[in-house]
Amino acid sequence: MAPKRKRVASAVGDRTSIRNMAAATPLQSLKEEATCSICLDYFSDPVSVECGHAFCLSCISQCWVGLQTDVPCPQCRSVSETKFLRPNRQLANMVEIAKQLQVSTGIPQEVNMCREHEEKLKLFCEVDQKLICVVCSMSRDHKQHRVLPIREAAQEYKEKFHSYTDTLKKKLEDMLELHRKEEKKLKQQEAKFKSQRERIAKAFEKLKQFLEKENSCYLNNLEQEERNNLLSIKETLTKLEEQQSDLRSMITEIESKWQQQDVELLKDVKSTLDRYENMKAQDASYNTFKGKEESTYVEKEVDLQMKIIESLEWRWVRSFAAAVTLDPETANPWLVLSEDGRSVRLGNRYQDVPDTPQRFDPVVIVLGREKLSSGRHYWEVEVEDKTSWELGVCDEAASRKGEIALAPEEGYWTVRLIDGEYKANTSPSTLLAPRVPSRAVGLFLDYEARRLSVYNVDDRSLLFTFFGASFPPTLRPLFSLQYNDEGSNAAALRILPGTGGK
Repeated sequence: MAPKRKRVASAVGDRTSIRNMAAATPLQSLKEEATCSICLDYFSDPVSVECGHAFCLSCISQCWVGLQTDVPCPQCRSVSETKFLRPNRQLANMVEIAKQLQVSTGIPQEVNMCREHEEKLKLFCEVDQKLICVVCSMSRDHKQHRVLPIREAAQEYKEKFHSYTDTLKKKLEDMLELHRKEEKKLKQQEAKFKSQRERIAKAFEKLKQFLEKENSCYLNNLEQEERNNLLSIKETLTKLEEQQSDLRSMITEIESKWQQQDVELLKDVKSTLDRYENMKAQDASYNTFKGKEESTYVEKEVDLQMKIIESLEWRWVRSFAAAVTLDPETANPWLVLSEDGRSVRLGNRYQDVPDTPQRFDPVVIVLGREKLSSGRHYWEVEVEDKTSWELGVCDEAASRKGEIALAPEEGYWTVRLIDGEYKANTSPSTLLAPRVPSRAVGLFLDYEARRLSVYNVDDRSLLFTFFGASFPPTLRPLFSLQYNDEGSNAAALRILPGTGGK
């Protein structure tokens, strides 16, 4: 549209120049008012725009090509919201009158005349970018300028404008293609965030149901223990009241003996002494009541909360149990996989298998078949009787050949046991201190939260969490047996069956 605006501006400027140079005769003034400011010729099918200015229908239509809204007036630049065109019949009548007057007065109708020399405009000055006559070309103003015949100059500019059009069309195509890509990206992002919102809503609904179930379970257990404990305490109170009654009766009996004669006192002394000994024997029972332990729920509030939180986290994590199996196409040639793809051990020889880019060599690693690119996933691996192992996830595109540094910056997030020490493979590595040795390890991947947590299944404790990891588009579960260590590390790694949230 830029060249079009330039043309319009030039046309308006030319008309202003014509008006300034024209003699102020009534006929010339009428002619000027009957002239279109775009084509500089008499109006043809004149129409008025919203601001009141008039143009030829074909001229204004050409100026507004490609515009639907916010259309400008070529003369005053005022902008209209829509294309407003109203036929101007009075102006059309005035044009006809001007033409007839020009004929009747004998004034030539040729408008392409030099105002200064009254010669026909036959040449074009490339320096001043204007039409001139032959006399103008020989004047001091244009003598040193390059001038061309109108037809030749018009042809040159047609070719130039044609090249401009090709360039602008190519730019428009590129812009339209970019627009299509951005629209596609917008739809993809909208769909992605909508999907994430739905997943978050489902996750929290699931968590809400889980918490309600756990709340009911805890309250039922508490209610049962409350009933048992209160019943026990009430029974104790009843027995204590009975003993108190017996004690009062015994005290009254003994006090009454003080008032009796010697013979009367000694008649049933044996019965009194026996009842007294029975009363003393009941002290042990009283001490038992007194020393009974309080309810397990009568604990420090913080300890109780921590136990509940740990229990909830453990059950919640295990509710995302995934069916993970091993991928033989990735297994190091020394590794032997079970038929069900859930167990791997070190073999006695280097197997003759295809050396593909997917296979680890020389590092003794095998990956899970599952490609994880979203959601939450939990799996457990039995590591009992192994002295060395390494477990975690890795980038699907990470290097698998040669000596590999199993670190996050290389696309590996793992925890290992080696030389009796548990470590997280951070940079530098992080020493871990499990409360009890691990016979099974649980791994929980929350892809959207950028979190990988490793648990000791034996005591349900958290060993380590990789927070805020820059996960790649696709992750794979990773299993490494380390080396045989002369037979001390020959045990297999075994993926345990899905827990199903139990």
